[in-house]
Amino acid sequence: MAGRLSKLLPTDGVFIPESRRFPQELMASVMEGLRDDLGELSLGDRKSLEELHRIWSGKMANRLPESNPRPPSPKKRRLRGKKNDPPAKSPAEPPEEEREERNVFEIDDDEIVTNRICVPRKRSHWKLRYFDIKMPAYVLKRGLLNEHFNWEILEGIMSAPDEEATAMFQQFVDDVVKDLTP
Repeated sequence: MAGRLSKLLPTDGVFIPESRRFPQELMASVMEGLRDDLGELSLGDRKSLEELHRIWSGKMANRLPESNPRPPSPKKRRLRGKKNDPPAKSPAEPPEEEREERNVFEIDDDEIVTNRICVPRKRSHWKLRYFDIKMPAYVLKRGLLNEHFNWEILEGIMSAPDEEATAMFQQFVDDVVKDLTP
């Protein structure tokens, strides 16, 4: 494949002699083949054949390739920002703070943990928000909150201001935990 591609590379404006000779050689070959069978043609047919040769030669002279042009180079990709700039943080992401992170599966089930819950922008009027919610570790381990969420609860939480939304979310989790405990 590489050998074939090297033959097709542009020649920087240099004519390719084979490509210029091909139409003329084709026309000469066809006309020579027709002249061999001229015995049965009338004088008018022979003049028509000569006229065809003249017209064909004129059209082919205008259609000869002049060069092998270089294909257009691909467009360069645009950079969206300066290379030296650090990546911008999401405005909804809370500021970085010192906090202890532990594997929830190594903690006792009854221990209270703080879970940062991210609610993405699922509706056009919402924005990405984070909530730090306290809950027993077993609720997080078993994913027990997932089956209790619904659009009504999320709509109420996402439409409230930050502190009120966190309080509503915490109350929702507390209610779920009460329902789950015997």
